[in-house]
Amino acid sequence: MFARLICAVLLAVATLGGCATASLLDNMALAPDVLTIAPEVLGGRTVEQRLSMRWSGGERSMETVVEIADGKLNLVALAFGMRLVSLEYDGITVDETRQTPMAPPGKRMVNDLLLVAAPLEDLRRALPEKWTVTERQASEAGAAFLRREISENGKTQVVIDYFSGSPWQGRVMVEHRALGYQLILDSHEL
Repeated sequence: MFARLICAVLLAVATLGGCATASLLDNMALAPDVLTIAPEVLGGRTVEQRLSMRWSGGERSMETVVEIADGKLNLVALAFGMRLVSLEYDGITVDETRQTPMAPPGKRMVNDLLLVAAPLEDLRRALPEKWTVTERQASEAGAAFLRREISENGKTQVVIDYFSGSPWQGRVMVEHRALGYQLILDSHEL
C-alpha cells in the first residue's frame, strides 16, 4: 500500500513537472511520419533499456522493453513501475496506447529507435529525400566508438555514438540537434 502511494505521488510530481516538458513534447510531435523499415531487418530479439532524455529544460528517464518478433516491433515504456506507453510498429504504422502524456510521442520513439538500430542501407532507403546517413569510426578523449550522422541538405541533424559497437548492447548516445534533445540508451539484450 505504501509503495503504491509513493508511486502515485512520484507520478503526480512528474506530471506537474511535465508542464516544463510540454513544449519539447509538442516539438517532438512535429516529427515527420514514421520511417518505413520492416522490423525483421532489426533481427528477432528482446532488449531491456534504460532511456534518459535530456534537453535544456530538464531530464526524464524511463525503462523500456523492446521485442522484435513475428514482423512487429513492440515497445513498453515504464517509469516508477507504472506503464507510460505501449507501442506496436509493423513497418508502416504505429499503434500506441498511452497511459500518461509524459512519454514522447509514439512515432518519435519508433523513429529514434529506427535511426539507432536499423542497418545502414535500410535506413538510407527509408530516409526522406535530401536526407543522408553516414557511419565512421571516431574517437574522443582516447575512447573509440562508431558514429552515425544523419543530415538534411548537408546539415547534420542527428548524431549517434555507439560505444559498444551494437545498438542493442551497452551505451548509445543520440544527439537530436534539430529538436534539441539528447538520448542516452543503456541496453541489455536478453
